[in-house]
Amino acid sequence: MIKVKVLVIGKPTYNFILTLDNFLTEGAKINIGERQEVAGGASVYVASLLGKWGMDVSYTGLVSNDSLGAKIKSQLDSYNVNTKFIEINYENPDCTSTNYIIINKSNGSSTEILRSDPELNLTKYKYDFVPDFIIMDGTDPAGSLAALNNFPHATSILLANKVSEKIYDISKKCHYVVANISYAKALTKLELEIKRPKALVNFMQKIKDLNKAQYIIMMRENGVLYASNNQVKMIPAIQIEKKEDDTHSGYMFFAAFVYGIINNYGMDNSAKIANIAGGLSLTKVGSINAMLELADVLKMAGLKEVTEPVNTEVLE
Repeated sequence: MIKVKVLVIGKPTYNFILTLDNFLTEGAKINIGERQEVAGGASVYVASLLGKWGMDVSYTGLVSNDSLGAKIKSQLDSYNVNTKFIEINYENPDCTSTNYIIINKSNGSSTEILRSDPELNLTKYKYDFVPDFIIMDGTDPAGSLAALNNFPHATSILLANKVSEKIYDISKKCHYVVANISYAKALTKLELEIKRPKALVNFMQKIKDLNKAQYIIMMRENGVLYASNNQVKMIPAIQIEKKEDDTHSGYMFFAAFVYGIINNYGMDNSAKIANIAGGLSLTKVGSINAMLELADVLKMAGLKEVTEPVNTEVLE
């Protein structure tokens, strides 16, 4: 059986994760409970998870010629990700994005301080294979648009978690868009009225009128909203005992949804897998070092190799 080939595009980061018993108070002296250093960013996360879950995945993103860039590559390699297309910027020795994440252990809330140069993007756009799927997190618009134009027959999936004209331009060329609430509201210029089914149907219809892509909306504690088989559907968020870290829940949701679509689980079951994975990730501290096992997610979803119907609330 020939594996499908997946290309993941984005801007990698290197994360410094600090876990504190309580959030910072100005002027206070704080003892760090736990410190982690790990590669991150949505694109690195999805590539690592696809590699961990057995997919043939290649990654491209811009890093500097320094120890952080080397660590990002090494950690991707450890998850069986093909990193030969990572682009090294020799002219800007400090261009690897860094993210300082402070986790409040008392409630699992995270605060992020990102240092990045949004103007630095991929420039080469050359690959020695034709991807079946192109996965983008919107952080490298130039590289994303180049891939979409060069491989028009590939299935494309975008994470739209920031309000941006560049991300919107990319979305118009995609087959699937995983969006957060802020982006979806900015796109439709409508409020997301969770408790009004008719309003949710109108919301998804407005998206369909504006964009050809199939949208799935991450609604955090309210679950997931999407459309399939000409019906608008909502799956409630799974219940967890205690939230440990909310930093990468959206990334895990995106990565699991991508896995489902690539493996022909269909929209309903892919949404179910993503919803479960995003919820379970709240119970783990860290980035790619804390990714879930595929067997655990599929078991909780009630899915095996052959997909099964998913129970959803039909809103129309």
